[in-house]
Order: sequence, then structure tokens, then C-alpha cells
Amino acid sequence: MDEQTLTMVFTLDNGDNYNINVDFPKDNLNKATVDAVMQKFIDKRAITKDGHVAEAIKEAALAATDNRALHV
Repeated sequence: MDEQTLTMVFTLDNGDNYNINVDFPKDNLNKATVDAVMQKFIDKRAITKDGHVAEAIKEAALAATDNRALHV
């Protein structure tokens, strides 16, 4: 069974990156949809780390893992 994780990477105002991972994201996501959500986080100043805020979208990616039960 494939499980997916969406990783959204933001650039903070100090140049560092900040990652948000979402397990089991909605099916059929596209770049425009994810970028729009990420931009809302930036506009609302909702992403902060150690006093630094997200100021740009760096990237977003979907990763799939295939989990299989081991049989004895």
C-alpha cells in the first residue's frame, strides 16, 4: 500500500529553510493548489521559527512509500 507525504519547504527571512510535512495529503494535488496554500501561510505570517518568519516558497514535493507486511 502506497502512503504519500507532502513536504512544503519555506525560506525564512534569515535564509534558513523550514519544512512542513503532511501525511496522507489530499489526492490529485497540483503545484498551483499547494503554492496557493503556502502563500497564504506566508501572507498571514503563520510560519515562524526562533523569531524568523517564512518569506518565500522554496519547493514542495510528494513522496510515496510502499509499505508491505513481512510474511513469516
